[in-house]
Amino acid sequence: METKLTLVVRADLGMGRGKIAAQAAHAAVAAALANAGTTHFRAWLRDGQPKVVLRADGEDELHAIAARAAAAGLPVQVIHDAGRTQVAEGTPTCCAIGPAAADRIDAITGELALL
Repeated sequence: METKLTLVVRADLGMGRGKIAAQAAHAAVAAALANAGTTHFRAWLRDGQPKVVLRADGEDELHAIAARAAAAGLPVQVIHDAGRTQVAEGTPTCCAIGPAAADRIDAITGELALL
């Protein structure tokens, strides 16, 4: 079974590259911590921790993707910013889906563009 972790980042916020990297890192760490010890997590570690970073065009799309993933039984972590730098406190900036079977994640995110 091929596994991966998919990060979906909002492209409409005008975040700088460093801010995007930090938000994606928050999502990856949250997903890893929430799923540590699961079968999919162990497989993901063995596979070399594959990740893909995709774009959402706005808050509504990010929430819709996260909701579809959750409804499909996939692990989802939505990240809300602390408001210390470029965006307002509480702004949803990105989400992590997985680690899980790659084909199940692709069924939700397969149409999204790379960031």
